[in-house]
Amino acid sequence: MKMRGLDNKGFTIGEFTAVFMIVLVIVFLLQPFIRRIHDRSDRVACANNLRQLGKAIYVYAREHHGEFPGTLKALYDEQYLADARFVDCPASRHKGTPDDPDYIYAPGLSVNDPSTDILLRGRPGSHPDGGNALHVNGAISWEEK
Repeated sequence: MKMRGLDNKGFTIGEFTAVFMIVLVIVFLLQPFIRRIHDRSDRVACANNLRQLGKAIYVYAREHHGEFPGTLKALYDEQYLADARFVDCPASRHKGTPDDPDYIYAPGLSVNDPSTDILLRGRPGSHPDGGNALHVNGAISWEEK
């Protein structure tokens, strides 16, 4: 039986295949955790977008006698919202624009409405298990399907 010496610096095909298969199994086992982390980061990014939209809505309301804008596009057109990316939810397959945002806005509300009323919410289907909602009082909640 011939033993490999220290001067032989290489892998055999069998060793390479074994290591490759172990790595594949590890990646396969980690895939659900990676997917969950990705979904969670999209959920947080959407909540951040709602928070920024809420701030813009309240600045608008402060300058318009407590009335919220008629549409989200008005925030962008009147430069209360500097970046159009805030109307695009990363979890949605749809590309949100100021003309067609990824968030559903409830027009006709004002700062005097009950604080639990929902002002903005994510488009249905953006997240598989529910969606973020912005309330009139500025609170953001997660609503299960």
